[in-house]
Amino acid sequence: MKRMGDVGLAVIIIGVIAIVLSAAVIIFSANVQSRIPLNIGDGVFTAKLANTPSLRAGAVSGVTDLSNNQALIMAYPSDSKWTVSVSDIKTSMDIVWIDSNKKIVYIVTNASPDNTMSSVFAPKSDARYVVILPAGSTDNLNIKSGRSAVFDLGGTAVQ
Repeated sequence: MKRMGDVGLAVIIIGVIAIVLSAAVIIFSANVQSRIPLNIGDGVFTAKLANTPSLRAGAVSGVTDLSNNQALIMAYPSDSKWTVSVSDIKTSMDIVWIDSNKKIVYIVTNASPDNTMSSVFAPKSDARYVVILPAGSTDNLNIKSGRSAVFDLGGTAVQ
């Protein structure tokens, strides 16, 4: 009888450990930026995805460099005139706003706190996504308003 109690206790302990580990994986994965391919204009980028308030909040802050094939997609749960502050970035960047149909609706080129009167940028129409690209990408890669971007969030939830 004592042996049955020991086995039951072991099963309960293993079950609790499995639940705790599963919860840790879910919490950790919610705060990790996934990388997705982004085709925009004539460019192909590997984009980090910021799809939660905490990931979007610090996404642009402190950016020091973007290589020619890197991008950042900030995905929002609804359409709005989402703003981007460049007050504490260390390099210039292009900012592209994209609507829910993945059409480019607005572009700011070479945004930097050093070369502008404003450090906060907003589109003139609603957007669902804000894409950060290396400075000069929009000019060099034929990225223009009205054109489409191609990317797939792969079922990733946007909060």
